[in-house]
Amino acid sequence: MSTIGHREIVRALSAKSGRSVNSIEALFDLYTGMVAAYLSEGKNVTIKDIGTLKVLDTPARVGRDINTGERIDIPPSKRVKLNPCAALKTRIQ
Repeated sequence: MSTIGHREIVRALSAKSGRSVNSIEALFDLYTGMVAAYLSEGKNVTIKDIGTLKVLDTPARVGRDINTGERIDIPPSKRVKLNPCAALKTRIQ
């Protein structure tokens, strides 16, 4: 499975829309910045035909250093989870 990067998406959007790469890049950056801001405020973000992004709290836990086997404390953190919508699930099958 290959990975499509940010540049490929921006170029494809530019080609399909007839707009410049720079304008698409600016819009893409604005969009992702707004999504990140809403998530940092604790809001869920629903993206049409893709799904819902939400922030989950990961509790503190104990892990092991793979080199020494020593126990290490892993602090609590946050992660972003995507719950795909039915339309996306159907499209990729």
